[in-house]
Amino acid sequence: MGEKMSFLFPIAEGRQQQAAYNYNADINERNAKAADQQAAQLVFVEEEKIVQFREDFQDFQDTQMQAFRYNGWIAEEGTPLKVALASAQEADEEIATRRFNAEVGAIELREGGIQERMQGQLNRMYGKAARRAGTYSAIGSLLGTAARIGQA
Repeated sequence: MGEKMSFLFPIAEGRQQQAAYNYNADINERNAKAADQQAAQLVFVEEEKIVQFREDFQDFQDTQMQAFRYNGWIAEEGTPLKVALASAQEADEEIATRRFNAEVGAIELREGGIQERMQGQLNRMYGKAARRAGTYSAIGSLLGTAARIGQA
């Protein structure tokens, strides 16, 4: 019986290989979702830091203007105004840089997710191919057995 039913072994092997590839594809998909979440979290956290930076900058600017007034300068004109505008420009540049860096980091994370999804698709293709190969091997074995029986 073992030899007569041996054609079933390649089918079972192909199914097992497909199950393993599908399992790996599921892991790839989970990793892709995690990368997408990390990208969103990165941008969210940086936006929270920007809010805190703005609050800190406002405190700094208030202190700066207070110091000018304390020294008898009019804080809204001349040198104090130029200093305030330069500080505001630097703050805006800092915020733009932070947003840019967060977006670059998010893009890198999302790209990792895309790579994981592509690997998952490839694993599913490998699984289908392994199952097909098992079926073809079984058919070949069955035909070989039939040919041997026919020659006997």
